[in-house]
Amino acid sequence: MTREEVIKLVQDSDLSDSAKKNWVSRILEQGLTQEILDDIKAAFQIEIDKGFEQLGIDISDTPEYKEHEAKMVEEVEAAAKEYGETMDGLEKEEKELEKDTAKAIDDLAAQAIRDQIT
Repeated sequence: MTREEVIKLVQDSDLSDSAKKNWVSRILEQGLTQEILDDIKAAFQIEIDKGFEQLGIDISDTPEYKEHEAKMVEEVEAAAKEYGETMDGLEKEEKELEKDTAKAIDDLAAQAIRDQIT
């Protein structure tokens, strides 16, 4: 999941408006980290549990609950994996750019020396 998809997931959730604003601000300020994804998952779970508690229902051992929980875990893990892959790609690009920049600087320095000699 992308940062925008996670923000939409938060905005479409049953969290309070103030909680939604806090989560969106945190995502925008800190980025989509594993810690934030874990915290969002926990916040969603708390809201789900509150709703069932208000209804006097204990669904924590039902197949539907476990299926929903598994789906939510999958979505968070997919977002975390995508984030990791994106960061790995950016790190690789950064190293290539550093390598290319160093080579360009060396080439310019060598050319400057050749220009002084001739």
